[in-house]
Amino acid sequence: MPQSNEKMDRRVIYTKLFLREALLELIKTKPIAKITPTELCRYAKINRNTFYTHYNSPEELLESIEDELFEQIKQSIERSLKNDRISTLLTEICRAIYKNSDLCNVLFTENGDKDFLRRIIYLAHDKTIAEWKLAGLQEDEEQIEMLYCYSVNGSVSVIQQWILAGMKKNPEEIAQFIERASYAGLRGFLSK
Repeated sequence: MPQSNEKMDRRVIYTKLFLREALLELIKTKPIAKITPTELCRYAKINRNTFYTHYNSPEELLESIEDELFEQIKQSIERSLKNDRISTLLTEICRAIYKNSDLCNVLFTENGDKDFLRRIIYLAHDKTIAEWKLAGLQEDEEQIEMLYCYSVNGSVSVIQQWILAGMKKNPEEIAQFIERASYAGLRGFLSK
C-alpha cells in the first residue's frame, strides 16, 4: 500500500529539522569544516543515506539554513526599502535576528559563517548610499564604498556583541545605536 504524499512530506520536514538542530548544536563546539556527515547523522539519529538524499555535505546543509534565514530577512527588508529610512531597515534586520536568535546565536559566533551577517547588512547598500548623498555626502564612489565598508563592519561587530551578550537590549535600541554611530562617523564627510 503506497504512502500518502503528506506523510512523506512530513518525514522530509522532520528529517531536515533533526539535521538542522544537530548541525547547530555541533557548530556550538566546532567549526563547520570539522563536522563530518557521520558525526552529524549520529547526533541527529538519522541514517547517512537519508542525509545524502537531501545534502551532499554539512556545509551544504549550513548553506541551506543560511539561505532560508537570508531570504526571510531579505523579504522583510524589501518591504521597508520602498519608502522607509535606513533606521527602519536596521530595525528590521535586528528584529529578524532577534526573532531567529537560536539560529543567529550559532551562525554569528566563532564557528559560524563570518560573512553571513555582512551579506545581510549589504542588502541595504543602495538605500544607505542614496540616503547619505541626500544628507550631503559628496565623496567619489571609491570613498563612498570605503565608508560603507567601514560602517558595515562596525555594524556587524555591534550586532555580534549584542548576540554574544544575550540580546538584552531590544532590536530597536541596537538599530538606533548603529544608526547614531554611523551618522556620527558620516558627519566628518558631509559638505559644510
